[in-house]
Order: sequence, then C-alpha cells, then structure tokens
Amino acid sequence: MPWFGRKKPAGDAPSLVVLAQRALAERGVETTVDGHPDDPVHTRLLGADGQVYLLANLAVQVRGENEERRTAIVGAHFDRMLQAHREPAPEELDADELRDRVRLRLLAEDAADPTDLTYARPFAPGLVLGLCVDYPTMVSTLSTGSLPKLALGTDELWAMGRFNSDAEPVDANAEIAPGVLLVEGESLFTATKAVNLPALFGAAPFGTVFAVPHRHLLLAVPLRDADSVPAIQTLAGLLVRVLGDREAGLPGGLLSPHLMFSRHGQVSQVSTFDEATGELRIEVDERFQEALQEAVA
Repeated sequence: MPWFGRKKPAGDAPSLVVLAQRALAERGVETTVDGHPDDPVHTRLLGADGQVYLLANLAVQVRGENEERRTAIVGAHFDRMLQAHREPAPEELDADELRDRVRLRLLAEDAADPTDLTYARPFAPGLVLGLCVDYPTMVSTLSTGSLPKLALGTDELWAMGRFNSDAEPVDANAEIAPGVLLVEGESLFTATKAVNLPALFGAAPFGTVFAVPHRHLLLAVPLRDADSVPAIQTLAGLLVRVLGDREAGLPGGLLSPHLMFSRHGQVSQVSTFDEATGELRIEVDERFQEALQEAVA
C-alpha cells in the first residue's frame, strides 16, 4: 500500500451504490438505500434481515478504477463480507482460537462505531485501545457485553492482543527522510504498533514523536540528538501532506491529525491542527521541552 496514493480521482459516485446493491442482489441479499446515492461515504445499504452494509471503505478501493474493475472489486468485497457473516461469533471460539485471533487495535475515540466500547483503554488524546478478533475475511471489534462470554479472561485478552498486534507483518519499515521513520502495511493493526514503539525502532531514551493519520500508517522520529529537531519539522510536513492528499484519502477514515510524544509509557499530544487552513502547529509543553533539551545536550 503506497502511503501517498497513486490512483486517479474517483469515478461516478452514484454508480458505486448501484453496483453494490446489484452485487448484493445477485448474492440473494435485497437491500434498500439509506442516505443520498451521490454520497457513498455516508450512504448505507439496509438488508431485509437487518444487516447494514457501509460503502465508505469500498469507495476508497474503487477510486479511479474502470467500470470492469469496479464491478470486480465490489463483487469480491461482498463475497468476503458474506463469507464473514458465516464465521463463528467470538463467544463461540475456544481459548486457543482466541489466543491466536485476538488483536489490540488503536481507534479514534469519536469513531462512528455502534459497538459498545466502554471497556476501551485510553492511549492518547483522541485515541483509545480496543480488542478485536481477526478472522480470515474480516475483523470483529469486541463489545463490552461480549467480554464476560469469551473463553479467555480480560487480562489474557489484553496481553495476547498486544502480542499479536506487535507480531503483525508490515510492508515497509524504513527511514524516508533523515531521522524520519515510516511503518506501513495492509494490516488494519499497523498504526496500533505505536503502542510498542521500542519493538519497531529500538530504545529511545528521550522518547519518540509519532503520527498515526490512519490505520495503515505510522510515522515517527525517535529523539536521539540535535538532528532530531529538524526531523520533527519534516515529520510535521509529511503529516500535513498525508492529511491533505485527497486523491489517496485516509483508508478506514481519520485516526488522528496530530503529532504525539511518547516517553516512559506516557503519550501526549504535541500539535494542533486547523482543518480549515490545513495548518499544523507544534506545541512544546514542559515534558516535551525537557526531552528535547536532553536529546540535544
């Protein structure tokens, strides 16, 4: 997955709703449209059985594709989704299956997800950690009510979730500018690797500045010396570029538009972002200032 998109602008949005509804009908699922057919990001297809089909992620997948490719992508998408509905519920998995499939996942605190996540743990301003079950064809977010029904206790779920998310493969882990590191992958848990930065980049005694604009991307600057200061400025510029890249979009939606600073297990926000102007400003609080002084000494 290229971190800056290479596709052409989106095609005719209404045709996506038509294609999606047709594909589902061909698979025996009749739906009605809830929303405006010209806005697939906010439009839902409602199945007669109560199932809801969202189109936002599908809109990203088909952007810039010709009609033949769009049809194939939409069909494959719903094939996977309908297969996913036949997977066993998390409550039906035994302990070993859960140990293998549970994942920790970084989520936007204000995400439009109907799942009850009152059990989620805070990670940083605007970001929380939840638990998911990773099936072959889908990822299921665990709800608060489901936890007592699972074959593993809560502590083991969190421990195994972190272990498995740390072990998720990535497509790239490279220095893309002096002092600026990029981790990118198809996995929905790529950005979650920010929870354990030393596992990716090694020890950073002065802390790490990082950004997770969407679930597939992590950008970071481990503070090591005086060269880390211009690297942070570069990181800020790259973050603004990702956030403003309308052609690439933000797969899965926006995770966070901010720079974060992590040290000794504590994460804080060190930027503000003006959506109207696209301007990002770095804010140096006392804790961040101390780390910078130690790094350049």
